Amino acid sequence: MRKLFSTILNLLSMIMIAAAIFVLLTVLLTRQGSVPDIFGYSALRVMTGSMEPGIRTDSLIVVKQTEPSMIRENDIISYYSTDPELKGAVNTHRVVSIEQEGNQYQFTTKGDANALPDRYPALGQNLVGKVIFTSYPLGMAVNCLSSPVGFVLLVILPLLWIFASNLIRMFASARKLMKGEQEAAVREAVEEVRRKKQQERETVSGKSTEQE
Repeated sequence: MRKLFSTILNLLSMIMIAAAIFVLLTVLLTRQGSVPDIFGYSALRVMTGSMEPGIRTDSLIVVKQTEPSMIRENDIISYYSTDPELKGAVNTHRVVSIEQEGNQYQFTTKGDANALPDRYPALGQNLVGKVIFTSYPLGMAVNCLSSPVGFVLLVILPLLWIFASNLIRMFASARKLMKGEQEAAVREAVEEVRRKKQQERETVSGKSTEQE
């Protein structure tokens, strides 16, 4: 049971570490000012309460890359805002109306908690995608992981635990192997002594028979 628990804990720790490294590399390889994208999906954390109560502050949202032509009223979208106060930051609001001129789309958006629609429209070319999943607990977990203390507790310590447990297991196996080799050597030495004594007895017995 203990071995099974240790194996499961090791597996979970390795998955967590691999996921953290994968996310870190994705963020590092994403050009500045762009949203990290993994196979057409982006994970973002909501920083304000403009979409409450449906989407709480600190929630994790998953955004799927979507063509502007596929967006419908009442969809929740993420986009690079043209509001000067946001300075091009990603905003996530609900679509309340859509205007189209040729292949150009313009979305009027509104936060669920806001009384009025946004002053500046969301442009189709600035669209990140459509929100397809939200989770407050996952958002809090990501928030914890992104902090230095959380990173140490959830990544560094499990990594050290795996290294230490494997090191201890390696030394224990080496010690067991050495002990087995020593026991085998002792048994071989004892067996050799027995063979010599047996040969001596047979030699003495043969001499006695010749004298008779």
